[in-house]
Amino acid sequence: MTEVSLSFVGRIGAAFTQVVGGLADKTPSIAAALVVIVLTWLAGRITFAATRRVLSQRSTAAHVDVFVARFARAGVIALGLVVSLGIVGVDLTALVASLGLVGLTLGFALRDVLANSVSGVLLLLQRPFTIGDSIAVAGVEGPVEDIRVRDTVVRLADGRRAYVPNTTVFNEVVINASHDKLRRFEVCVTVPAGMEPLAALEQVRMAVSAVPDVLPEPEPDAVLSFVGSTRARIVAHGWVDTGSTGLDGARSAALLAASVSVRGKGAQTC
Repeated sequence: MTEVSLSFVGRIGAAFTQVVGGLADKTPSIAAALVVIVLTWLAGRITFAATRRVLSQRSTAAHVDVFVARFARAGVIALGLVVSLGIVGVDLTALVASLGLVGLTLGFALRDVLANSVSGVLLLLQRPFTIGDSIAVAGVEGPVEDIRVRDTVVRLADGRRAYVPNTTVFNEVVINASHDKLRRFEVCVTVPAGMEPLAALEQVRMAVSAVPDVLPEPEPDAVLSFVGSTRARIVAHGWVDTGSTGLDGARSAALLAASVSVRGKGAQTC
């Protein structure tokens, strides 16, 4: 029993001596790897700060600047770790092959998540809209509350939140109602066929032009969109600056003014 114990202890001691000897032999490599890791950490911080500084001069979206800067820092750190492992003596070919196989497996399993993530990154970089913009995409309309890596959060008119996958946002047609402050609205009224259409047309146009929130330039217009045996339809357009005026309020005021201008003659709203 004692001989077995001594043999076991001897094996442990030999293994420990071998490990210590191996570490001693690789001390210069380990020290060099640690130096590379420290330099990589410093380079990552410098890259992060420099990237944010450069992007802040051309971008107005701070969250996008931070995201890109973090991505750049992660790339620098990953490169430094690979170099450190190579210095220590790790077989990078086998490591890359293993990581590639794992990445391929995860890619198939998480392809939808990865697709949304990539689309989110592209949306953050291209910035077709920013937080606070009112957009319409895939049947969802409202102001953007957040742009995340996986989805875009939109506040609906009834107070609910819609989480639209970024692949949908990236591949669908997106209407950004907040990008340009100059917006056009449309109102419609119908007048009896017995009324002179051109006279009614001018009355509607003047009524829309007289609304305080309607801009004089571009000049409001009115056209006959339909003339039937009993009624004619008049469609008028006006422009407002949504930076100082609500579009819905201006449209309602213009519709009221247009209908009042010809209501005595039997006119109705469309």
